[in-house]
Amino acid sequence: MTGRMKALLAAPSPGPGPGIAPYITAGDGGLERTLAVLHGLERGGAVCVELGLPFSDPLADGPALQAAAQRSLEAGTTPDATLEVIRSYRDQGGKLPILLFSYSNPLWVGLGGLRASAERLAEAGGDGFVVPDLPPEEADELCAACDELDLGTVFFATPRSSIERIRSAARASSGFLYAIGRVGVTGLRTSFDDEVLDWLDFVRELAGNTPLAVGFGVAEPADIRALAGHTDLAICGTALVNHLHNTAGTPEDAAASAQALVTRLSQATRD
Repeated sequence: MTGRMKALLAAPSPGPGPGIAPYITAGDGGLERTLAVLHGLERGGAVCVELGLPFSDPLADGPALQAAAQRSLEAGTTPDATLEVIRSYRDQGGKLPILLFSYSNPLWVGLGGLRASAERLAEAGGDGFVVPDLPPEEADELCAACDELDLGTVFFATPRSSIERIRSAARASSGFLYAIGRVGVTGLRTSFDDEVLDWLDFVRELAGNTPLAVGFGVAEPADIRALAGHTDLAICGTALVNHLHNTAGTPEDAAASAQALVTRLSQATRD
């Protein structure tokens, strides 16, 4: 893995709560805005970022993320342009690990296949992949390329996953295991009650030494405090995407708005 990913996995959080891992859609509001927001997230205390590659048929995404992808595509965002944002962020001194969140189709159609995608992401300064429609048993090519190129891989566990499925996903995840807090698409609120927290503890035990991230429904500081001790990372996607969509003004205004939201969540990590 890259040095950035190794540092993240060695110390995923600055406090007793989970580290904050925001998700944003590349090109939503323009690529200049995306670049500015990445810097804002870093200033706000994020520990890594999932950068979404827009796709026209994102099956796991709820209405907000689907709309963000559509806005990005209508603005002309391409896989090549998304990689250029990562490269520019690195050229400007950006230090956050960046995981490219992409469905399989854009990797094949837009970037030339799984291995080519890994090569191009590594060259641009990315740190790994999250591919929600690529299960571990179909990911040998991607995993081999990522291992060779020092990139991380992330696979999923859901409340419907079998014990062996969770273990298999954890073994294949050289980055972290992504635990989905509930069945369904993104964007719906998740109540992090005892049942959900007990399930996360169960998944964490099965994952062994693989760090755990939880997503789907993380939106408020109260969620971060509830997750303390149950996961290493908390992924905030829909709440941030909606927040940015409702933020008018310049790319710098969007960056400041993103920074403020992530700062609130990061402060809860330290509570």
